[in-house]
Amino acid sequence: MFSRPQRKLYRLPQTVAALYEVAHREEWGGARELHVAFEEVLERELIKRPGERRDGSGSGGRTHAALVRSLGFAFVRERTNSLELTLAGQALAEGAPPRELIRHQVLRFQFPSPYSVGRNVDISPRFKVRPFILILRMLLLGELGGLTQEEIALRVLVHGTGDAPKDATRVAKLVLDYRARGIDALEPDFVSRFGGQRDTFDSLRSKLNDIANTALNWLEYSDVIERNRDVVSIPESLVGAASALIDVYTRENPIRDSDQEETFQRRYGLPPGVRKDTRDLARSRALTELEHARRRVNTVVMGWARSELLVEGATPEIIDRLVEATGLERAMVARVAQQVLGRDRTVDQFLSTYANLVHDESPRAAKLFEESTANILKAVFRVDAKLVGSQGREPDVVVSGDGWRGIVDTKAYSGEYTLPSGHDRAMREYVENYRAGDSPLRFWAFICGAVARGASAKVHFLGKQVGLAGTVVGMVAWLQMIKLAEAGVIGGSDLPRLFSIGRELTLEDLPTLVAGG
Repeated sequence: MFSRPQRKLYRLPQTVAALYEVAHREEWGGARELHVAFEEVLERELIKRPGERRDGSGSGGRTHAALVRSLGFAFVRERTNSLELTLAGQALAEGAPPRELIRHQVLRFQFPSPYSVGRNVDISPRFKVRPFILILRMLLLGELGGLTQEEIALRVLVHGTGDAPKDATRVAKLVLDYRARGIDALEPDFVSRFGGQRDTFDSLRSKLNDIANTALNWLEYSDVIERNRDVVSIPESLVGAASALIDVYTRENPIRDSDQEETFQRRYGLPPGVRKDTRDLARSRALTELEHARRRVNTVVMGWARSELLVEGATPEIIDRLVEATGLERAMVARVAQQVLGRDRTVDQFLSTYANLVHDESPRAAKLFEESTANILKAVFRVDAKLVGSQGREPDVVVSGDGWRGIVDTKAYSGEYTLPSGHDRAMREYVENYRAGDSPLRFWAFICGAVARGASAKVHFLGKQVGLAGTVVGMVAWLQMIKLAEAGVIGGSDLPRLFSIGRELTLEDLPTLVAGG
């Protein structure tokens, strides 16, 4: 149901940029050399792991291109058989805020589509659904209280054939029945109806869970869900935002002409606020050497921006690195780097990857989350942020501004953060150790992926005990704080006020707190 060469979409902007680099006005269908060239760029940029090729046909490139096309970022022109980026694809490739664009395409994703009717996919015609709208509708149903991945796999995926309110209610009843009766609630012919010829129940269950996991990874771009190891839900503070998203994305009817790829994709691939793709692709000019260099540099910069806050622009050091990475002449690199490197675009790209670290189970994820948080505090909030957590019983980051200091601990957990007793005790010790100093200690804060319901009360109680108020902030609210700081609405001087509210800092707090500054 979803193309899955990448389970998560934080590499997608660079994938689209890589496609933009290699596939200009050349025939795509059957062009194995071009497919291999795209695959080589994917490997060069570590989007695809080198050495995984089963053959020399470029099938890995085609698989990643299928993901790009499935989300409306590219299409094959009928007349020329060339691969073109849609307006949304071009915007993504050239550095527009990736999270907003990807969210837009995910929420508009639908069956049927040129992807779903393709011969290698062939989704049943009974599915006339925008799947992510359906899941959001179901998450807003109070009687469900959220959904597990297994419930999405065994009930929503196979029975979610529409996205109207009545469909959400219908499928919710099946979920509740499944909760009550377990496997007995499934159809006796479940495997024969929904599986392949060689499937057993266990193999089909595993496949459907993989698809459901991908769906939830994509749905994270809605910025209205909280996800832990067992349940995905919409927190109370984001119910209004989730309802507003559904209203916006259901105002228009589903896109027609799923059997005409170019017509469909040019409608699907419209960025927010754009009503029509008026480009005359037949009159497009050949790619110049300078434009090729710009696209090459752009692909490299987007890869770096996944792990670096490149906010200083085209410095001599950055240009040296780009020359080494691209092999292009320095004068040309310096010229195009001025166009490619911009504070807004590199921060947005960095944050798109940063937000995924809390769900990343790799050994380095927690350390990267800690380091990235310190970099954000320094580069975006313009305060001093020192990493001290590696020195033993110390907090992760000590922040200091004009006449104040603060303590920040990062918690890269995929589940809801509960502020367990061990962390409570550690923060007491940190506050006691850092209370004395040249500047007064003004706050302590935990930054995490999602906040458990009882954590806010624990924050309040801990603040009373240590005589210093703090906060716990989840990723949704923290990303909004970063966006407000990047826009100049708040700054480092606001951190003591924001991080000392004595409870969870939520998205709803921010406008009030900023306005009341």
